[in-house]
Amino acid sequence: MKMEASRNIVYWMLQYAHAIGARVLGIDSGDNKQERVLAAGAEQYLDFRAVADPIATAQQLTDGGAHGVVVTAGNSKAYAQAAEMLRIGGTLSCVGIPPDRGFFQTAVATFVIKGLKVSGNLVGSLKENLEALDFVRRGAVKPHIVVRPFKDLPRVYEELEKDQVAGRVVLKIAEDDGSTSEAVRARL
Repeated sequence: MKMEASRNIVYWMLQYAHAIGARVLGIDSGDNKQERVLAAGAEQYLDFRAVADPIATAQQLTDGGAHGVVVTAGNSKAYAQAAEMLRIGGTLSCVGIPPDRGFFQTAVATFVIKGLKVSGNLVGSLKENLEALDFVRRGAVKPHIVVRPFKDLPRVYEELEKDQVAGRVVLKIAEDDGSTSEAVRARL
C-alpha cells in the first residue's frame, strides 16, 4: 500500500494500515517527514522531490506497483501520479480534495488496461468509525494528543498551516477548578 503522506490524517492512517498488516510506502517531501512517516508505521519512505521519476521509483519499491494507494494530498498531480503507481487490479482511494476542484489527469487506458478501482471517502460509515475506535481501545493505534492553553490558538493555526503538528491539539479553554473527573483528566 502506498500513501501520499502529506496531511496530518496520514499519521493515523499509517497506524491503522500497520495494525492490519499492510506494508506501507509513505510518499511525501519536506523537513522531518521521513522520520514521522516511518515512526507512524510505514515500512519505506519516498521523498518525491528527491528522485527523478517518483512513479518508477514507487513501482520499483513496491515490486511492480502498489495494491492500494490512499491520496490525502489536495492537488490533482498527486492523483495522476498515484494512479500510475498502482499495479494491475489496484485501488485508488481518494481522501484529499484539491481546492481547484481537481480532475484526474491520467489516461483512461491506464484505468481500463490495469483494471483499476477508484473509491472516495470523506468521513467513513458508522461501522468504519466504530471499528477504528476499537483499534484505539485495543492499543493498536495510539493517538498523539497535546493539550495547550487557548491563548496558543494563533500559534496552533500557524503550525497546522505549516504541517508542523504531529497528531491532534486540544485547546484548553478554562482552568481546571477541581470538578473534572479523574477519568476525564486521565484522557487528557
